Amino acid sequence: MSKLKIDTIAALSTPAGRAAISLIRVSGPDTFEILKKVFKPGGKRAFPLHYSAYFGNIIEPETGYIADQVIVNTYLSPKSYTGEDLAEISTHGNPVIVSKVLSILFKNGARQAEKGEFTRRAFLNGKMDLLEVEALSQLLYASSTTQTRLALNQLDGLPSKYIAKIRQELLDQLVQLEASLNFPEDSIESIDENALKIKLQKILSELSLFADNARNGSMISEGLKVAIVGKPNAGKSSLMNYLLGRDRAIVTNIPGTTRDTLEESLIIDSLPVKLIDTAGLRKAENDIEAIGIERTEKAIETSFAVIGVFDGSQTPDSEDMAVLQRLKSLEKPVLIVQNKSDLPQQLNPDFLAGLEVIKASALKGEGMSELISSLSKTLKVNGISSLEEMVLLGASQVNALDKALTVLKRAEEGIGNMYQDMLAIDLEEAVRELGRVNGETVDVNTLDIIFERFCIGK
Repeated sequence: MSKLKIDTIAALSTPAGRAAISLIRVSGPDTFEILKKVFKPGGKRAFPLHYSAYFGNIIEPETGYIADQVIVNTYLSPKSYTGEDLAEISTHGNPVIVSKVLSILFKNGARQAEKGEFTRRAFLNGKMDLLEVEALSQLLYASSTTQTRLALNQLDGLPSKYIAKIRQELLDQLVQLEASLNFPEDSIESIDENALKIKLQKILSELSLFADNARNGSMISEGLKVAIVGKPNAGKSSLMNYLLGRDRAIVTNIPGTTRDTLEESLIIDSLPVKLIDTAGLRKAENDIEAIGIERTEKAIETSFAVIGVFDGSQTPDSEDMAVLQRLKSLEKPVLIVQNKSDLPQQLNPDFLAGLEVIKASALKGEGMSELISSLSKTLKVNGISSLEEMVLLGASQVNALDKALTVLKRAEEGIGNMYQDMLAIDLEEAVRELGRVNGETVDVNTLDIIFERFCIGK
């Protein structure tokens, strides 16, 4: 932290390459001392003023060489993105010019920023917490409007305030419990275990809902997984290729062409979807096919929804029956596609009786608009449209939240059956783990992992 407090960083914050404008950020205690050396503003206004824009030239102090005409926006500490003195230099978007301006800044006291260092300083200076940092990371890499909406909802700080409130409630209970344990001679009222149990039950219920919303948020941020399942040669790969609009999966007349899962992303009605083409479900004929079928099962288990594909031009056999039974056993949305509708139909209607069936031809495109519409409806009906309640968590935050839930459940169940000092240990661990969710008790190594995902200029 001492290093972050004493030096000044600079980096390009827009994508490298030619553009109309490029933006360079400078942040740290010497920001404006450096700029006073290398920036000559036009006009007579004092430099720098807070929230101000200045037109002028970036120069090489030793020679007076003009590197570029720029606009410099100034933000004085602590009211800036990083909480430090910060300037944003808008240059012409020629890589030669950008390189020269950065070189001048580095020669005059700034250093190259590391990945995510601007945001890291914002976190360390209390401008945002880890939940907001995670939302910002997701916002930068979002590929759909749904993902951007979810990230922006979290940037308003409500999830952070919620975790802080729950953590404070637990801390209050912990303080009271430890006081009654450590200072009994001071006539401190002993804790009411029944009231504590009710309080923990309420907190567990609220945190469980928060965890569910986090799981939904994770599905949105990663893309809603939809597995395409069927026996070999049912047309799964053709279906995937049509939905993607390109030939991603190999299609042949030979059953079992797909030996591994293939994953590709697409957007359906602004929802991010990750399609998974799977190996055909049947009794494996060799070790390679067995591995592929094992991965198919994993894809089914981890998917949000499943598309079951049956070849309508063939009479159903034992393999079709096995696939159908597997689909009926799933406790998740399932869409049934009777494929190859462009060929004479041999599939007995009774085989899929009671199921909503979409007749389609992945080869000809028949019925595919109906499939896309049904898939979109399925995704939205199953709670995915309620973005305002969803939460974005990183892997370390999910782990911390799970640990907090585990120890709180153990504490709640142990009230009346365990020593109160053991109960205090569980509450202390829960408080610590919730602090790791919003960053109040985060360690340096975790920060390194989190900010490694950011680009240099963020």
